[in-house]
Amino acid sequence: MMNRKGNENYYPKIKKAKWLIILSLIVIYGLVLIPVPYYISAPGSALELSPIIEVEDGYDEQGSFMLTTIAIGPGNIGRYIQAYFDPFMEVIPKELILRKNEKPEEYSKRQLEVMKESQDSAIMNAYKSLNLPIEIKYQGILVMGVVDNMPGEKVFKVGDLITKLNDQPIHTIEELFTFLNDKKPGDNVKIDFLRENKTMVDEIELVLVNENQETNSQRVGFGFYPLEKKEVVVSKPVHFHTEDIGGPSAGLMFTLEIINQLTPEDITKGYFVAGTGEIGSNGEVGQIGGAKLKVKAAVKKGAEIFFVPKDIEADDVNQKEAFEANQSLGNPLKLVPIAHIEEALEYLKNLPQKTPIQEQARPLEKAI
Repeated sequence: MMNRKGNENYYPKIKKAKWLIILSLIVIYGLVLIPVPYYISAPGSALELSPIIEVEDGYDEQGSFMLTTIAIGPGNIGRYIQAYFDPFMEVIPKELILRKNEKPEEYSKRQLEVMKESQDSAIMNAYKSLNLPIEIKYQGILVMGVVDNMPGEKVFKVGDLITKLNDQPIHTIEELFTFLNDKKPGDNVKIDFLRENKTMVDEIELVLVNENQETNSQRVGFGFYPLEKKEVVVSKPVHFHTEDIGGPSAGLMFTLEIINQLTPEDITKGYFVAGTGEIGSNGEVGQIGGAKLKVKAAVKKGAEIFFVPKDIEADDVNQKEAFEANQSLGNPLKLVPIAHIEEALEYLKNLPQKTPIQEQARPLEKAI
């Protein structure tokens, strides 16, 4: 039986333990559940492209091309503090990710549409590079977002496909601008568009919209962000299995993988080649986000070569960030700055064939 003195010591300890538990729960709640106005990005993964891209009747490869990803999501206090101390995490203001009044699900839908555009551009560039026939069927103008307090905000949703203006078929952005050239603010335009495969008709008033934020130039418009929707028809259809991967930054690596499956010779030469970079309609390689994070993802996967967009303009930073990240990790990658798809192909052409001994020496996948 506990004596009086033991009883007196016992209950204050219980009370203190309860307060410690409550305090711990409050701290955990604050770190995990209280949001901050930032998105936090970190290294994602490096994914081999041969299972992701399938060219019908295409050729196999000995090495591998890999796309690289970043993991990004809304931040909380805990992740914000972690990012402050981790050089391979980035804090991004929310307004640089979400457009004004854009919902996270609309952002995700927009990223998937941009991914589809990247895939089409990759097919086009691959076939052009090999001088193979290609046909492009333009289907209309996709709504990728709406401008706050503009007429388009009341009519459109992300993913709508505009097919006609005043009963005139519209297939390309060039046709859209041609239609608007002789219009003025206050004009009303009848719009036919598809929403989730359902035909809809509405009327919208034209207004002046900012065409260029830097020059403050304006033009007549609706107040939405357009993207051409098209079907690329080729002799050997290309199938993508990208699931929930979004964004444009895999364009360069998509193009190389398609070229490789269309070419009898394995252009990887047996190497494990990762990379990143948006691909333009004429094969130009554009800057992307999170270059240093993608370098780390490639290193973790055991890549040997990494293609990174070349810094050309004054505010370009991909090449600089990639070299700094690679150096901080001990220079495990051969970094190759690329401005055009032909530069990547020329580099691969001049690579020596990897020998079986070299293949055995491939770095093992490791945690960093």
